[in-house]
Amino acid sequence: MAPVHLIRNLLAAVFIYGGCVSTDATPRAITRDVVIIGGGASGAHAAVRLKDMGQSIVLVEKQAILGGAVDTYTAPLAGTPVDYGVFSFIDYGDASAFLARLNISTAPPLQFPSATRHVDFMTGKELTSYVSPEWTDVVAALEVYLEQCEKYEHMLVPGLWDFPEGADIPEDLLMNFGEFATKYGIEAALPTIFISTGLGMGKFADELTMTVMQTFGGQMARALLGLQGSFVPASRRNQDIYDAIAALLGDDDVLYSTTAVSSERDDDGVTVTVRNREDGSLTTIYAARLLIAIPPLVDLLEPFDLDAQEEAVFSQWEYTREYAVLVRSPFLTALNESVANLPLAAQPSNYLRTPDVPFVDQFALLGGPDELAHPRIIGDEALDARGARLLLRKQFAALVAGSDAGTEKGLDVVAFADHGPMHLHVSADSHRKGFFKDLYALQGRRSTWYTGSAFASNFQTVLWEYNEVLLPQMLGS
Repeated sequence: MAPVHLIRNLLAAVFIYGGCVSTDATPRAITRDVVIIGGGASGAHAAVRLKDMGQSIVLVEKQAILGGAVDTYTAPLAGTPVDYGVFSFIDYGDASAFLARLNISTAPPLQFPSATRHVDFMTGKELTSYVSPEWTDVVAALEVYLEQCEKYEHMLVPGLWDFPEGADIPEDLLMNFGEFATKYGIEAALPTIFISTGLGMGKFADELTMTVMQTFGGQMARALLGLQGSFVPASRRNQDIYDAIAALLGDDDVLYSTTAVSSERDDDGVTVTVRNREDGSLTTIYAARLLIAIPPLVDLLEPFDLDAQEEAVFSQWEYTREYAVLVRSPFLTALNESVANLPLAAQPSNYLRTPDVPFVDQFALLGGPDELAHPRIIGDEALDARGARLLLRKQFAALVAGSDAGTEKGLDVVAFADHGPMHLHVSADSHRKGFFKDLYALQGRRSTWYTGSAFASNFQTVLWEYNEVLLPQMLGS
């Protein structure tokens, strides 16, 4: 008897070439070598590279554009792009070559001034005695941190294939980061680590050191120390990278505004049914392999009929939520300086103290005639978009109430991006029990493969390099 997926593929060909009209009752059908779920950094890059490798693909993306957390806003008065999701790209692996084949020229990223005022956004009180570390001390601390990161970098990036188990895991990696920072005397680097990418962890001093290293690792430390390059498109519009990917893939290989609704997966291949949210149309995709490039959380993977083994692994994740925002306010314009959120207990130089979750990190003034400011909102798993908007206004109101700068208190939100679940991580106990071994054992199971930050690190170019290892493994399986 012919394998069930061969029969499905033959039926799909009848649908495709027989001119059937797509309706909810008779969804259109397509056949590909690989179906990819999620068109963020990992999924979009994987789509290009799989086509390079001779595979037919279809990329399913819930938004109307590719790029995920790469958020670009065009300031109406200045007429210039403002990147408020991803600020820059670390020059890692084959990133430069990938951009060259997209015909994207690059430039060094712009540097924005640091906040010169620190306020407790819970109370509105200014930290008048807070003293930021001297840059020479920051550099010295980053050098020590980098030395430690480089001991373990091969375990963490671009993937976690070589991460040890049980007693073989280095003690430092399972230490709370606050204890690690004190042990190595790197407290002066903590404000820099936090305000750049570390804040995504929430209260990062309480998280495992290995989790922080995945969020702010050796590549970030080298970039800040001038030892590793970083870049943006010369257009200063990061979305250009993913628009170029979209143009390269073409309309036939990307299903925009579309999400999966059901699937069947086994060792012979996969069948995925997806729905377009704009017109409600259904498409059934028959493929030899499924590549999941969205966060591997049980609720998000509900359409993929997880079995007990998959659910046992994915249910261990903990994560934060992050929202990137652009705002405008006469109050912030009158203040005329960026203001960062710190608890009063951070005075005078307790750099381990950071805001309690959830929090708004800062109002960073971006300058220009549009008078924009950029806050980020960090919360736990329960902070939805509505709650994030309410928190933004609450902490802004506290800032205004505690200041004598200006009388206009309005806050206009001009751009708001939900980055969804971020920085997936597990407990030290899960690591000791071999979590990553169990996680990676799911690769290829039921014709399903996984890419994304949960399997690597939350940096665009590191994710691209992870794909360079994963995709040949997938095709050679």
